[in-house]
Amino acid sequence: MIKEISVKSLKPGMYIEDMCTSWVNHPFVTKKKLIKSAAEIELIKKYGIMTVKINVERGIDVAESIDDLDASKIASGISKSPASTEGKAGAAGSPSEETPAKSAILLSAMPVPASDPVPLGREMENVKAVYNDTLKNIRSFIEQTQKQVPLNFEEVSENVDELIKSVYRNRSAAATLIKLKAYDEYTYTHSVNVCVLSLTLGRTLGLSKAALKHLGMGAIFHDLGKVAIPGHILNKPGRLTEEEFEVMKMHPVLTTKLLKNSNQLSSHSLECALSHHEKYGGLGYPQGLKGDQIPLLARIVSLADVYDALTSDRVYRAGMPLHAAVKIMYGNREDHFDPDLLGSFIKCVGVYPIASMVKLNTGEVGLVVDINPEKLLKPQVLILFDSNQKPVSKKEVLNLAKERVVLGGRSRSIVDIDVPEKWGINPADYL
Repeated sequence: MIKEISVKSLKPGMYIEDMCTSWVNHPFVTKKKLIKSAAEIELIKKYGIMTVKINVERGIDVAESIDDLDASKIASGISKSPASTEGKAGAAGSPSEETPAKSAILLSAMPVPASDPVPLGREMENVKAVYNDTLKNIRSFIEQTQKQVPLNFEEVSENVDELIKSVYRNRSAAATLIKLKAYDEYTYTHSVNVCVLSLTLGRTLGLSKAALKHLGMGAIFHDLGKVAIPGHILNKPGRLTEEEFEVMKMHPVLTTKLLKNSNQLSSHSLECALSHHEKYGGLGYPQGLKGDQIPLLARIVSLADVYDALTSDRVYRAGMPLHAAVKIMYGNREDHFDPDLLGSFIKCVGVYPIASMVKLNTGEVGLVVDINPEKLLKPQVLILFDSNQKPVSKKEVLNLAKERVVLGGRSRSIVDIDVPEKWGINPADYL
C-alpha cells in the first residue's frame, strides 16, 4: 500500500516509493529508498521536499498520511480569527534601516473591511490588464538585469501600486485570476504570482498600505538573484551535486546584493528577498533563522512562493490541484511555515479554493466560485450537474454557509473534490 506523508513524519525504517519531486531536486540516485538514519531525513528536508510516498509493505507505516488530512481536519486546525501581526512586526530577525518604532508603524495592523466593495467577477476583469502589464514589465526588468544595464524600477513599482488597489477592491480576484491563466514562462509569471498572493494575504492580515508596498516590491523581486546563478546549474537536466545545490542556495543572497546596490528598495523589501527560503522550524537558508526570527513579510512571501510553485506547471511536472497544495502545506505547518500565517493564508485561498470542482452530499457537482473565510467548509458553489450528474439547465450559485435544511433533514455539504478538467469544465468560462 502506498501512502503520501509529510516529510516531518518520516522515520528510519520507512521505505520511500516516490520522492514526489523531479529527480533533479532530491539528493539520492533513485526516487526509491529505505530510510536508514535520521541524517538521511534531515538531508531530504534540506532539499525542501515536503511530502514523499512510502510503501508500507516494504517498510514501517505511519499513523496519519497527507490523504488523511481531510478538509474538516484542516478547517478545525485553523483559528477563527486571522493571525495577528501585533508583536510580530518588531521581531523581524535582521536589523533594518528604520528605527524599531517606525518599523512597528509600517507593519501595524489595520481594520479589514467585512466585505469587498467590488464583486469578484468584475474585479477579475479589472485586474487582467494590470496583471498582463506587470508581467511584461517584470520580463523587461529581468532582461535588463541579465544585460547588466541600469535598472528602472519605476514601471514595476507602479504595477505593484495597481495590484494593491486591486486587493483592496476585492481580496480574491487577482489571486483567482493567476490560477486560471496558463503561461509558458514560469520565471516571469512566478514573480508576479508570488507578488499577487503575498498582497492578498497582507490585505487579509490588515497590513498598512505602506507595508503592502514593501511586501509587494520584495515579493516581485524575490528570485531576481537567480540571474547570477551559472546557467549550467540553473538549467541542469540532471540531479544537482551537493556543491551545485550550495550554489543554488545562494540566490537569496545574490538577490539582496543586486537590489541593495540599486538603492531603490526598503530594508523590509530586502528582507523578503533574503529570507523567503527560511523555514519556521529552522532548517531553511541562507541563515537558518527560526520562528519569529524570520521577518514577518518574508514569512508571507514564503507561503506565496511555495503555493505558486506547487500549483504551477513546470518543465518537469504538471502543477498539482489547488486543494492538494493546501493539504501539503497544512501538513508541513510549523516545520516549514508560521502556523498562524498559514491559517490566514488558507482563509484567503480556501480549503476548497476558488475554481475547485466539488461534489455535494446530494450528488450534485459544482464549481467553487467564492469562499467564506469564517466557514471554510462552506464556500459558494455554482451547481453545474444535478444529482444524476447530468448538466443542469439552470445554473445557480449556492452559498453553503447559508444553506437551510433540505428534504431528508440535511443541508447541502461538500463530500468530495475533483478537478474541473475531468468534467470538461474550464473554470475561466464561469469566473
